[in-house]
Amino acid sequence: MRLISTLTLCFTLAGNVSLLAQNLPYPANATFFTGQPPSLLSADTLETSVGYPYPSYYFSFNVPVKSPESVGSVSIAPQENGDPIVFDFSKTTAFQGTRQKQGTPISIKSTTQDPTTKVITVSFAQPVPPNTTFTVSMRPYSNPQFAGTYIFRVQIYPAGANPIGLDLGVGSFSFYSWGR
Repeated sequence: MRLISTLTLCFTLAGNVSLLAQNLPYPANATFFTGQPPSLLSADTLETSVGYPYPSYYFSFNVPVKSPESVGSVSIAPQENGDPIVFDFSKTTAFQGTRQKQGTPISIKSTTQDPTTKVITVSFAQPVPPNTTFTVSMRPYSNPQFAGTYIFRVQIYPAGANPIGLDLGVGSFSFYSWGR
C-alpha cells in the first residue's frame, strides 16, 4: 500500500510539472542571472561642486568568475532628485577595471534614455564575460545646480534573448555648494 501511495504521489507531481513551470516569475524563454550574480562595486565622481561643467560619473561592476552569464547591458535610473541631470550620451564610455585603474575599452552598442521613465540603458557591442570588473562612465553637461544627494537605481541585464534585469541597489552622488 505504501508503494502505491508513493507512486501515486510521483505521478501526481510529474503531471503538474508543466503547470508549475508556467507559474514561474519569468517567461520560459527569458534569460536571467543564475549562480553567483554580478554586483555594483561603486558609484562615484571626482567633481562634487554644484554646477561643475562636464563631470564624469563612474559606475563600477564586478561579474564574478562563477557567474554563468555574461552582461549584455546596464540600466541607470535617476530617482526623483532636486534638479534633473542631463547627460551627453555621445560621451558615454566603458572599460575594464575601475576609475582608479582603467583597462581595456569596452565597445558600447548604444546608450539611450526612456523619455518617460528617464531610465538610461547602456548596451554593449559584445557581452561582458564573467571574471570581469568593468566601469561605465557617463558625462552630464553639468552637475546639478542644487546641493544634495542624488540617487541612481542600478540594474544589470544578462546577454541573451528576453533578459530579466537584476537590481543591484543604488549609487549616490553628493553635491555641495561650497560657500555659495
